[in-house]
Amino acid sequence: MKRFCANTLLILATPITGLLAGLGAVGFHYLADTLGENLFAWGETHRAMTRLPFVLAIPTVGLALVGAFLQWMPESRLGGVAEVLDSLEVAQGVIPLRRIVNVILSGLVLAFGGSVGPEGPMVQMGALFGSVVGQRFGIAKRHLQTLVRAGAAAGIAAAFRSPAGGVLLTLELFGVRFNQDLTAVGVAAAIGYLTRTALLGDAYPFRPPGTIDALPLATLLLVVPVMGLLAAPAGHLFIWMFNRFKTVFPRGWPLTLRVAFGGFLVGAVAIWFPQVLSAGYPVIDHGLHGGITFELFVTLLLLKMLATSITFGSGAVGGLFAPTLVIGAMYGGAFGYGLQRIVPTAVPQPELFVLLGMVVMFGSIVKGYWSGLLMIADMSGCYHQLLLPGVIAGGISFFLSWELHDRSIFGLTLDPAGRTESDEADAASTGETKGSAPAKSRHVG
Repeated sequence: MKRFCANTLLILATPITGLLAGLGAVGFHYLADTLGENLFAWGETHRAMTRLPFVLAIPTVGLALVGAFLQWMPESRLGGVAEVLDSLEVAQGVIPLRRIVNVILSGLVLAFGGSVGPEGPMVQMGALFGSVVGQRFGIAKRHLQTLVRAGAAAGIAAAFRSPAGGVLLTLELFGVRFNQDLTAVGVAAAIGYLTRTALLGDAYPFRPPGTIDALPLATLLLVVPVMGLLAAPAGHLFIWMFNRFKTVFPRGWPLTLRVAFGGFLVGAVAIWFPQVLSAGYPVIDHGLHGGITFELFVTLLLLKMLATSITFGSGAVGGLFAPTLVIGAMYGGAFGYGLQRIVPTAVPQPELFVLLGMVVMFGSIVKGYWSGLLMIADMSGCYHQLLLPGVIAGGISFFLSWELHDRSIFGLTLDPAGRTESDEADAASTGETKGSAPAKSRHVG
């Protein structure tokens, strides 16, 4: 009887969690995307030097305000995928409601032009809703962890418009078992996805403009493996750069000043290359429609890596999934359009390589091989065209990436160069001590 009641509570709490995660994704969209579009709308219609005051001032001032809050409330720095992992491994699924502050601040960083993404905060928000609903229902600890995973899956499904991808990425990142827990995760993911698409639409944000044909056999056997081989070191370059920039900003500076200076640097890059601002999804769509040259693909690949590393290295908060996808799309575009110049018959439709680049880079950087393939297929509608090349290139990139870096980007240490006394005080507020093992990064998603 007791087991029956516990399962009944889980059945009741699961759809509520999925619904809240979907509604939360809609609210986050209006906070981050709509506010950001309004802030930068005027500057986008002018030439580089004319829009200079706006592109510099908005990230600098906006991120300074976020940095001031992060400094005033150190606990608000905790968030993203790493926070969800910690809640499952340490706190048995208990996530305090005040963690929603990190989600709001991440949305503001995105709106002010910081090179972050919305998906990590949405994952955290879904997990938070699952934890809060479970606690209110009085669910047992084991089922509470299931509900946290279900909320995370709903957040992923709503963010990426991919319910199956949400389930699979939750399996890869948060360790769901193939039992009744997986059913709860699947139901929540489906409801989160349906809620978001019912209110906002846009079920296929990366759909190519025309029909995409399957790649020739010779391309699958000769070209696609090479793309996977090169993707792993490209992903490693980003992870190295991301980790290195955590030591670039002077540790003696107040966090407010560091984050503001990071915003200023990103704004300076955006004067000439506004594509590096915020999540960067429009540039993927632009690449799919043939609006980016080979040279620009290469330039944006490097600059997006740089802008993302600066944003997080300064101490800002936000998600990492979107920058990873943009970096992947730029890599794929550079590879596809570059190879088409040399061997046109091998790459008849280089826009397919823009999608394939996201798959291979997701596997290399996030270590989400199968989930990345499924999510990009869901977001583009190109299931048949992506399946074989995604399995081949994504698998090679994923396998080789483990030889170059044995953790995903979410497993990087908080501060590889050591801490100042003020950092130790911040660490104490999060439960870390000088003798503890290196913590996972709490401010990436």
